[in-house]
Amino acid sequence: MAEVCRVLLVEDDPALAALLQEYLSEAGYDIELCMRGDSALELLNKERFDLVLSDIVLPGADGLSILQQVISTYTPEQTLVLLMTGYSAIDNALVAVEQGAYDFVSKPFQLPEIRVRLGNASRYQQLLRKWETVSHRNVEQVAEYAADAQQHERSVKDRTAVRAYIRNEAVQS
Repeated sequence: MAEVCRVLLVEDDPALAALLQEYLSEAGYDIELCMRGDSALELLNKERFDLVLSDIVLPGADGLSILQQVISTYTPEQTLVLLMTGYSAIDNALVAVEQGAYDFVSKPFQLPEIRVRLGNASRYQQLLRKWETVSHRNVEQVAEYAADAQQHERSVKDRTAVRAYIRNEAVQS
């Protein structure tokens, strides 16, 4: 990872939260931990994170509410959401992805799986950011070309008008 990826970790199980926080911090992620969904929603109103890794079943507000707030506030270039749960994983995974989650992790999982999924999300997001930069530059270049073309068209018309005037003056002389 070229730059430090900020991750909001939302997990209500203290042991799993501490384990993930330590493991992901050692992997180079900047981790902010919330143990309640409503606390995560408040924090998301104040700060932006690159990635959100959230349990679905939480006190205060569920992971799908966190997902909805993120996708209504940020673009994928800004923030991606990965959800995790141990309850009816297949149904929740489909709902989460249909609603805009980048990925879904079923519990129990292996720690390297979380690291790989966050790494994939971070690389995908970096590609989106590069694409946004390139397309923005292309839009600016197209605008410059259009302005140049308009200027060229005006100068061609001006030269044509000058030549017509000179020809007209020559004919009258």
